[in-house]
This record gives sequence, structure tokens and C-alpha cells, in this order.
Amino acid sequence: MDRLNFIKVAGLSAFAISTAGFTILKKNGTTIGDCATTTDYLGPFFRKDAPFRNDLTYANNADEIPLKVIGQVFAADCKAPISKALIDVWHCDHQKHYDMETQEFRCRGRFYTNDQGEYWFKTFVPPPYGGRPKHIHYLVKKVDGYQELVTQLYFKGDERVSNRTVKGRTDERRILEIYKNKEGIAEVKLDLFLS
Repeated sequence: MDRLNFIKVAGLSAFAISTAGFTILKKNGTTIGDCATTTDYLGPFFRKDAPFRNDLTYANNADEIPLKVIGQVFAADCKAPISKALIDVWHCDHQKHYDMETQEFRCRGRFYTNDQGEYWFKTFVPPPYGGRPKHIHYLVKKVDGYQELVTQLYFKGDERVSNRTVKGRTDERRILEIYKNKEGIAEVKLDLFLS
């Protein structure tokens, strides 16, 4: 095959490496990528109708490490931000329990992404429990043309993350380093890529 014909054929299923390091593919005129966030299980502790709020802290967790979580939600092309994606987040409280009954909905909240696909919430680093590493649950839904995303955020340095049961289900993009932001607050950034 000569070079010109190769270029024509390759153009039908063109691929390129994006600046983020993901492979971008064109298929039937639609740009898709291999950046989709890996999924996790919903677990038994999801609770519907959490309040719309960005602050998941509560009075009894004053001794925990405060944490701000930020990120963006992107389309399957790995670069277009998705606005108005509904995100549910939840995790256990400082005593390793999930609030399944009270009207406080401790450590639970919902919010929408802004016009740039950005989200944030304030909480604390949840404790590990029952052999599980520290983690925060996510459910991203109500985005036309995309599947719901069920996933979890994990923390670098947590020895339980190296456990095969976690490593076998996740990728490094969900195991995050806690850093200090410019306000001096502990922060992690989890970008989510839909498929």
C-alpha cells in the first residue's frame, strides 16, 4: 500500500494522542476517546434524594481532616466539558457508619456541574472500614447520550489501596494525591470522563 492510500484509509478511523495522553478516535464522524473513567460498584449504602449542597461536613466531624474535592466532567471525546451533570456523592462518617436514616443525610450531597463542567464539594477524608480503603462514592447521571457513571475516589498513601480487590477494579486516575491548594486547604482533583 502506498503512503497516500494508507493516509486515506487511516483517515477513516483516525487516531491521535491528545495532550492529556488519551487516544482520540473518530468513528462515524463522532469523536470518542479511551479516557472513560473506570467504574466501581454502587454498594449497599447509596441513598436517594440527598439534599442539594456542596458542604458535606457536620458538627461531629470537627477532628477529621477537612478536604475540598474539585474536578470537571468531560464528554467521550475526552475534552468537551459537560454542564448540568447531576452528581451524587457520599461516604461514611467519622465513626465508619453510613447515614441511612436521619434527615441530616450526613456525608451525602448532590449538585450539578457548572457551564464549564466543574464541580466541587467540601467534606473530610473518610476513615477506612472493614478492610476497605478510604473512599468517596460518586454517581453521575442525567446526561443525555451517556451512561450513568458509578465510581469511587481513593487516596494515595492508603496502604489498603494496594490491595488487589481495589487495584483490580480501578486505575491510577482515581487514586489521588491530597495537596494543599492556594488557600492552604487540603484538596484533591478528580476529573470524570463519561462514555
